[in-house]
Amino acid sequence: MEKIQKIAYKELVSEKISDFDTTFVIEPLMRGYANTLGTVIRRTLLSSITSTAPFAIKINNVEHEFETLPGIREDVITLVANIRKIRFTYEPEIFGKDNLVKISFKSTESGDVYASHIDEPRGLEIVNKDQYICSISENGSLEFDLFLRTGRGYIDFEENKTLIEEYGPKLESKIKKGQILAMDSDFSPVVKCGIFCEELNTTSKNIDERLKIHLITDGTVLAKDAMYQAAQIIVAHFQIIGNIDALETLKLFDDAKDKKKEIAKISLPIEKLNLTIRSLNALRRANYNTIDELLKLNEEELSNIKNLGKKSVQDIIDKLAEWKERHQNDDYSDLADDINHENVNDDSDTNEEGEE
Repeated sequence: MEKIQKIAYKELVSEKISDFDTTFVIEPLMRGYANTLGTVIRRTLLSSITSTAPFAIKINNVEHEFETLPGIREDVITLVANIRKIRFTYEPEIFGKDNLVKISFKSTESGDVYASHIDEPRGLEIVNKDQYICSISENGSLEFDLFLRTGRGYIDFEENKTLIEEYGPKLESKIKKGQILAMDSDFSPVVKCGIFCEELNTTSKNIDERLKIHLITDGTVLAKDAMYQAAQIIVAHFQIIGNIDALETLKLFDDAKDKKKEIAKISLPIEKLNLTIRSLNALRRANYNTIDELLKLNEEELSNIKNLGKKSVQDIIDKLAEWKERHQNDDYSDLADDINHENVNDDSDTNEEGEE
């Protein structure tokens, strides 16, 4: 298998807002790979990261979701919707083999109730403690048991009704009057994920790309941990397709040692491109002396060089593309020595071409 240029993955510190709102960069990627990889990573992040969420609730004296509670400003639908917004961090072992945790709450105090008023069991912590739940008036009270499980993606209350039946007596509650109500479960800890594809070395025929991933989580999972989990899910699928026992067995990327030939290749003087005298002199005056330096310029930057017209700029772009295509498979092991002995006359007396 032919090797490809090794890629780098890093967090973009300049665009980092917090550990839960940051940007990651993957580069250089072959043309078309940025959008391909970005789409897969984004979809996995939005749909497949494991978290915990409530799926059922039992409220004292509530038989169905269309009721109202005496002494509670909100109706049951609004109350449940507010509780759904509570987000949790957790230790996986607390869910046990049944994948089930219960949280109980009871209050007779008047005033606004927030998530911070709920006592979390050990191993479970509420992240958004300022989440509003309801308002209790004088002589009012609120008591409920909230049932949580771990999962992925979004599960609506209709599917959770079936789940409640499967759990059956495992959904234990000391509340004597009331029914266990199913609720929508939003497990995804990813609030937003945007992908941005950028082209690198645009003057080259073989264009590389950069992939930027802006990721925001709800505070229950670090952004870098969400990326790690997404990568594990993706790799697990392709390991089966590729029949690969370990990722290390796939020697896909170039080793750093293999870069020496490429460095020698692109460090050649610009005279190797067979440009016109006018173009050569204009580039020398602008302090561009090697092919490597030209490959880093885009068309706009070339156009801004003094005494280079549109025809000369296009000629340079074409010559760079031709040169890369012609030499991409050559052996450059001896080029370093050749460059050291290169004798180029930068002060040529040859007349320049006429104006374009």
